[in-house]
Amino acid sequence: MWFAAFEAWAVQKLVRSPLFNQAIHKVYRKVNGLPPIEPQNGGGRTGPSALDHFKDEVKDQLKVMFWQQKPKK
Repeated sequence: MWFAAFEAWAVQKLVRSPLFNQAIHKVYRKVNGLPPIEPQNGGGRTGPSALDHFKDEVKDQLKVMFWQQKPKK
């Protein structure tokens, strides 16, 4: 009885440990051939971020809004 309670407590502590989770993520990325998550590698991203897409879209919309000819009345 006590051993089962201790085992459950130990497993819970291990699963919630940041170091354990980092190790699991590292192994997962290595097994699946994904780039490591590091700042010099863009945090593991392989392309532009959603923020980059958003900035480009806003720039394009502002160009159209300010550079188009206004309709004659």
